Amino acid sequence: MTVSQRLKAAVIDVLDEYKPDESIAIVDAKSRSEIEFPTLAVDVVSASSHSAALAMVEKVSLVMTLRVHSGDSEESSIDCWSDTIESAMHDESAMRDLLAQGLIVHQWLYQGSDQDWGEEVVEVNFRADALVSREV
Repeated sequence: MTVSQRLKAAVIDVLDEYKPDESIAIVDAKSRSEIEFPTLAVDVVSASSHSAALAMVEKVSLVMTLRVHSGDSEESSIDCWSDTIESAMHDESAMRDLLAQGLIVHQWLYQGSDQDWGEEVVEVNFRADALVSREV
């Protein structure tokens, strides 16, 4: 398993433990299974070597997408869920500690979120970058 795959799995575990509502399924965005709403899908947007000098350290960009049917939940519930997820993501030292599952998380940087309210589906995208390497 690559460093970015390990990080994604660790993020899924953390979000599953700290999800704001039991009805939210935390999943790998690349999974081929049928997904029920509401869901929070975790995906690696990019992964690259940090630098030539630190080739073992990867910069990994992640997006976590909360999807909810527009009519299933009140706007206040979705805002509350978003606030809870953002609160967890924003705490760098806690995230670094929680994600240390066979990884060394050198840096966790929460980049913020954006919302897209469609007619049928509400999507909230949470973005984060991490500098990670394998434990030796």
